Amino acid sequence: MPARETACATAQLTEKADGSRVTFGSTVTFQMNGGQRTITIVGDDEADPATGPLSFSAPLSRGLMDAEPGVKLDFANVEDAIEIISIGIPAG
Repeated sequence: MPARETACATAQLTEKADGSRVTFGSTVTFQMNGGQRTITIVGDDEADPATGPLSFSAPLSRGLMDAEPGVKLDFANVEDAIEIISIGIPAG
């Protein structure tokens, strides 16, 4: 099946983001390994981890989904490895 047909066949509607939790399209600032990082969770075809956009299917994105600001998350077998600082929502 061509990529466009696959994308259309597997697309899912999501609720409108309000910034209260991490969702597809969120820009997330978090602490990890002693440093602060900001990523935006995007589709596979938009991802560029070196500059910030990270695929929703990446392990880090999957670990962040549904988290709220202030929450500490386990990641890569490390307890409280990530702390969510803030969540931004896409314009529009």
